[in-house]
Amino acid sequence: MKSKILIVASFVVLSASISTCAFAQQEPSSNQSIPGESAPQTTGSWPTPEEAVARMSTKLNLTEDQKSKITPIIADRQTQMRALMADTSSRKMQKARKAKSILSDSDKKIEATLTDDQKKTYEQMKDEMREKMKSHRGM
Repeated sequence: MKSKILIVASFVVLSASISTCAFAQQEPSSNQSIPGESAPQTTGSWPTPEEAVARMSTKLNLTEDQKSKITPIIADRQTQMRALMADTSSRKMQKARKAKSILSDSDKKIEATLTDDQKKTYEQMKDEMREKMKSHRGM
C-alpha cells in the first residue's frame, strides 16, 4: 500500500511539472536567456508561467494571442498545485486525485487554444514526460 501511495505521490509531483518544467532539460536553463523571449528568471523550483509558456512556445510555435491565453492558465495551475501541496489536512490519495483533476482541467483549457497540429505535438510532449516519470520510478 505504501508503495502505491509513493508512486501516486511521485506522479502528482512530477505531473505538476508537465507544462511548467517538462522542457527544462531540452531548453536553455532558467539562468540563461531564451532567444526572442524576455521571460523573467525562475524563483523557487518552478519556472514562472511566462517561462513555461516561452518553453512551450519553442515546441509549439505559439502565437502571441495563444501565449496571452495560456499564461494565466499556467499561473492558475501553479497556484492550485502549490495550495494542494501545502494542504496538510488531506490524505495523499485525495491529493493525488485533486492534482490529477487540476492538471486535466488546465490541459483541456490549454488544448482549447491550440491548433490541431499543436495539439498533437502537445500530446507527444506529455507522453515524453510520462515516459521520463516511469523511468524515474524504475518501472
